[in-house]
Amino acid sequence: MKTQRTLLEHKPHTTRSPGAWVLAAGACSLLLALLARDAAAQTPAPQEPPPTPAPSRKPAATFSAGSWAFKLGGYVKLDAIHDFDPIGSTDSFNPRTIPVPGGEGTNTRFHARESRVSLAVVGPVEGRDLKLVVEGDFYGANNGIRLRHAYGQYGALLAGQTWTTFMDEDNIPNTIDFETPLAQPLVRQGLVRFTFDLSKRTLLAFGIEESDPRLLPPPGVEGTTEKALPDFTARLRFTTGRGHVQLSGFVGQTRFRPTTGDPIDVTIGGVMASARFRVLRGDSAYAQISWGPGLGRYRGDLSVAPDASGELQAVEATAFLVGYEHYWTSRWCSNVVVNRAWLGNDPGEALAPDHRFDYGAVNLRYWFIENRAWAGVEYLYGRKDVRRGEQGSANRVQFAVRFNIPG
Repeated sequence: MKTQRTLLEHKPHTTRSPGAWVLAAGACSLLLALLARDAAAQTPAPQEPPPTPAPSRKPAATFSAGSWAFKLGGYVKLDAIHDFDPIGSTDSFNPRTIPVPGGEGTNTRFHARESRVSLAVVGPVEGRDLKLVVEGDFYGANNGIRLRHAYGQYGALLAGQTWTTFMDEDNIPNTIDFETPLAQPLVRQGLVRFTFDLSKRTLLAFGIEESDPRLLPPPGVEGTTEKALPDFTARLRFTTGRGHVQLSGFVGQTRFRPTTGDPIDVTIGGVMASARFRVLRGDSAYAQISWGPGLGRYRGDLSVAPDASGELQAVEATAFLVGYEHYWTSRWCSNVVVNRAWLGNDPGEALAPDHRFDYGAVNLRYWFIENRAWAGVEYLYGRKDVRRGEQGSANRVQFAVRFNIPG
């Protein structure tokens, strides 16, 4: 996928001594093997173990009160991370934070911030189901609880905070890393969405959503960024018996009001195509591609920056990813995904020097308690190139154990 060097051809730019972590990775593999042996000793092996998809990401304990159903979901997850190279994002793997040029340094980090809890309430109201969902994790300041989702859904209407209509939340790569590839739009925000079934297999949705662009002002010009208008989003999804295809887009406007002078409005937008299909007996192949002037808006990056003459313009970006998830047995599974994202504006834009980002991940997970808990290990590689020809890269090994709330 890389035009200069493939992920397999990459060699770290420094010569560390990762011997201890090679042993640690071996210990992780041994632990997985011991867990597998223990489970096999306790549970008779099925006659023909079919590779079936692992449990959903949000298993839930369900109870009821009258006609209302309550679902408690979530999990507890420990992440043990070792970086062989400097990177600014210690709790997740974000290639944008790789220093350029790269330097020396390693880091080890243990945390449980991804642990989360959710509550969903569903019940009939005037002939339709009313659904209320609240979910939080511990990525807030000082490990404080952070709101992820809080919305209500009734018929075609959804209102609250949840995944943007622009993204495909059913096609998030199944990485152990919390960040996921940069080509995956990943935004939860306040919105109002209307969803309509055009047919049994086709749906259309429109959203009016929070505007939260990042703008880099012209050099030496003071002012403020304003949210003049909301973002307008839409998606069209086709579903088959083996998977789905989604087309989506957004359009918005960013306003910069200098201390002196008239305000400057810049229109931003983007489009995305996403697909995921089941193949073989239980595997999944998936891909996404997106493009747009201001696409960084939906990945926490710059939407607008000054060009070489100091005029504000939308930062054009293109990104794609491809991945494959394989089930070796009913309890063992792996996922591999590669990603590239780059900026396509005139290279003369010195104030927006980042040019290309690469991300790759491969993992192995084992469900040592069926539907309840898994342990896994993942290797991550990232690379950041800037327009002036410099680059930095990072290598990480991440081990995790997750216990699901019983469902």
